[in-house]
Amino acid sequence: MNRRQFLIAGAGIAVTAAAGLELGSRGFEAHWDALIEQLQWLQNKELTSSGSWNPSQVFQHLAQSVQGSFQGYPEHKAAWFTHSIGPVALKAFKTAGAMHHPLDEVIPGMPLLDATMPTQQALQTLLQALEQFSQSTSLTPHFAYGVLNHQDYQAAHVMHIRQHLQHIQST
Repeated sequence: MNRRQFLIAGAGIAVTAAAGLELGSRGFEAHWDALIEQLQWLQNKELTSSGSWNPSQVFQHLAQSVQGSFQGYPEHKAAWFTHSIGPVALKAFKTAGAMHHPLDEVIPGMPLLDATMPTQQALQTLLQALEQFSQSTSLTPHFAYGVLNHQDYQAAHVMHIRQHLQHIQST
């Protein structure tokens, strides 16, 4: 294979992969109402976490993420990232139907999580943030994924919350 054939083959593979991610990500269904019901079910329950954060910190982190979508994030990844890798990562998560990220990674620039805040208070803050997001008509760019429409933001929030909820148990 000469250099020209190699470059053409490489470009073909890249285009095919990009098209596959685009098409695959379009099939993701967020199931927003089911997520809200799951969170409401956790109200007034004793909760534990198998992760490094307690349930209150998890809910605070999730609320910060949702609030950032309509209030703005204090810090963003570099523009090259939010215009290239970030959007591709979100499409890959949507194609896979799940998000995978470090569960004790704070959102850049957000206030510290309060380990002493009552869990139910933090859960209520998350539920309120989700309601505000649902009613929001103006969204701000995501700190890693860049400019998102409401549907893509909803998908990102659902996958983010679901991943964290895998480590929350009702006792």
